[in-house]
Amino acid sequence: MEIGKEVSRTYPLNGESAQSMAYALAEYLDLKKNMITQTMRTKNGYLIQCKGDATAEWTKYLGLDAALSIELVQVSDKLSVSIGFDRWMEKMGIAALGAVIFHPLLITAGIGAIRQAALPQEIFEFIEGYLHAEPIIEEEVPVQRMNEEVRICPACGTSNRIDALFCKACGASLEKKEIHCPSCDTLLEGDEMFCPKCGEKLK
Repeated sequence: MEIGKEVSRTYPLNGESAQSMAYALAEYLDLKKNMITQTMRTKNGYLIQCKGDATAEWTKYLGLDAALSIELVQVSDKLSVSIGFDRWMEKMGIAALGAVIFHPLLITAGIGAIRQAALPQEIFEFIEGYLHAEPIIEEEVPVQRMNEEVRICPACGTSNRIDALFCKACGASLEKKEIHCPSCDTLLEGDEMFCPKCGEKLK
């Protein structure tokens, strides 16, 4: 995994909560990875900070005051997980702030060491095993390019190709017909009740 390209994933919670996931992950990092951890409740969810002891490879690069931060935010039945580097902050400091200002990957000097340790990927794998779920892949919704010319059907409002003669949805003619006032021959837009020039009542 290249950290610079992927630092966050979204998962279905499958009946779990951000709280249960946060404490399970902290326990995994503490007992299985032998890391110093702290779990904090934030305004948006939970923040786990972890750092290794003096023998840990990545702390040689990042410094003992730097931590790997995992932010977990629950929105409805989904869990957003973001991993990045941050300063190690004490719980009292977090409580005073009321919320964490999360800055993924601020410290770039240790990226190689973290990649070598593969800790972010291991964290994602633990989360997937705990939730029994794969990351949610957001489908890209095709968006009409702003500069792409289209022909709008006057009858139903459907977008059609610029060279279309009839609407693909309702079959109405897309040929624009000029409408003139029967009294003074003024060119009209088509939605007038009265002629804007002579006042003739229009059908």
